[in-house]
Amino acid sequence: MYALKAWADQLGITSYPFCSDFWPHGAVSRLYGVFNEEIGRPERAIIVVDAQGIVRYIDVHQLREVPDEEEIAEELRKLG
Repeated sequence: MYALKAWADQLGITSYPFCSDFWPHGAVSRLYGVFNEEIGRPERAIIVVDAQGIVRYIDVHQLREVPDEEEIAEELRKLG
């Protein structure tokens, strides 16, 4: 929770809710198809969902890869 808050602040996003798949373990990531059953954890994924529940952006990458923060911020700005 604290890491997501700090990241949102760093991105300058203060009016968009962030969510982390913590408990029950993997429930949300399974719904979005990004839970890796083989290793027992979600892939590193950023999923942007609009107010109507429509997925507008998905970024799945390797654990050690750093997501492109400007790209994510731009996708969030599109939601206005």
